[in-house]
Amino acid sequence: MKLNEIGASKEKLKKRKRICRGIGSGKGKTGGRGMKGQKSRTGVSINGFEGGQMPLHMRMPKHGFKSRSKTKKVVLKTDFLNYLLEKKIVKEKSSVKIEEILNLSKSGKKSFIKILLGKKLEKPISLETHAASKSVVEEFKRIGGDLTIIDFKKSLNQLTEKPKTETKKKNDLNKSSLSIEKKNSKSKIIQPKPEKTKKKMIENLVTNDSKVSKSKSSNKVVKPKDKSDK
Repeated sequence: MKLNEIGASKEKLKKRKRICRGIGSGKGKTGGRGMKGQKSRTGVSINGFEGGQMPLHMRMPKHGFKSRSKTKKVVLKTDFLNYLLEKKIVKEKSSVKIEEILNLSKSGKKSFIKILLGKKLEKPISLETHAASKSVVEEFKRIGGDLTIIDFKKSLNQLTEKPKTETKKKNDLNKSSLSIEKKNSKSKIIQPKPEKTKKKMIENLVTNDSKVSKSKSSNKVVKPKDKSDK
């Protein structure tokens, strides 16, 4: 018999130590917490506090990051497909899409699925995956099933973001055009018609000529009379 072959019994091998149950127990009176102080009280989480100094866990340098472009890869074997057929979750000669496989395997929507060969397939089935090994492709051909490989889209958000930006630009352009039209409607410049302007010009010239003639008639030089004529 080896240590790894020993199976633990249903009951615990060692019972936990009961504290504060008399001096004879070894953990009586203070129960291993010492005399007084903040740490002997309940509801105190003082571990890691260094009296206001920057603690050690905050002084240590940061490392690593979570990549947004990281893809979760899920590997499924043909044993999983046989299990689905045995439990009649999937029918024989039925087509299983990638969305159904994601739900059945309990993997995320953005996970990359690859199928590897385990046990041989018992019944034919048509399946959609992102990737598959050569042995799996041969196995599907042997049993008379269909295996279609689909391109994996890394980020579904990028596809939805593009039309949003285009619609935003269009909305901005529409808003700007509406604002310009409103401004133009408020500040309309009424230009005079060309025929009226000509008439006014002629009238102004006539009035100016009449004024000049009047001024000339009024500005006559009157000569003084000589004394000798008297």
